[in-house]
Amino acid sequence: MSWNQALKAFCDLYTASKLSTKWIVVGSVGSVLQHASMSPNDLDIYVKDIEAVKQLAGLLAQYNLKKKSERSYFDSDWHSSDEEPYFTQSFSSGFTWTKGKWKIQEFDVEVVHISNSAGIPDSDSGEGIWEGGRYIWELIKHVEFENHLVPVVPLEIQLESNIRRKRQDRADAILNALMLHGYDKDLLAKALSSTSKVSSETVAALL
Repeated sequence: MSWNQALKAFCDLYTASKLSTKWIVVGSVGSVLQHASMSPNDLDIYVKDIEAVKQLAGLLAQYNLKKKSERSYFDSDWHSSDEEPYFTQSFSSGFTWTKGKWKIQEFDVEVVHISNSAGIPDSDSGEGIWEGGRYIWELIKHVEFENHLVPVVPLEIQLESNIRRKRQDRADAILNALMLHGYDKDLLAKALSSTSKVSSETVAALL
């Protein structure tokens, strides 16, 4: 199954629920919705607080496993269950998130809240805007999709994240989309770190 079927199923459920949860699509699906050419492996939905994880976990309960997963939280095959719809996990760096994961139309969908970024750089004045950070909520972009308006992280911010992660394939796809479909130059200048701004001639030419 494809990401668009999973996203449509989620959006249909969310709209019918009348919830007012703050959520945003990040990662490759967020990029594809903005014309970047990629093949998403999962649908990543970030939320602003743990209460939002609980709300969306309730919304997605029909996709829960009936028995608690025996997989480790580190295992990509861990999925939410009736007994454990989400979990909170901390890493040695201090990075902490609360996450639920379901298969919708046979496609993995994750709902995530990050409560401790463990010092990941996130600024609009030189260090770069982080795709999982505080600035995304005031910079949400809405994209039309299957009669829904889907909130996404702008490509300008996603470019910074993929340059940081050294995902050159995705950075190139985002750059191509920005050049073909337009971009916000001021946002790009804020989103990119000083290092990313000189990472390639293509990036420099957009600034």
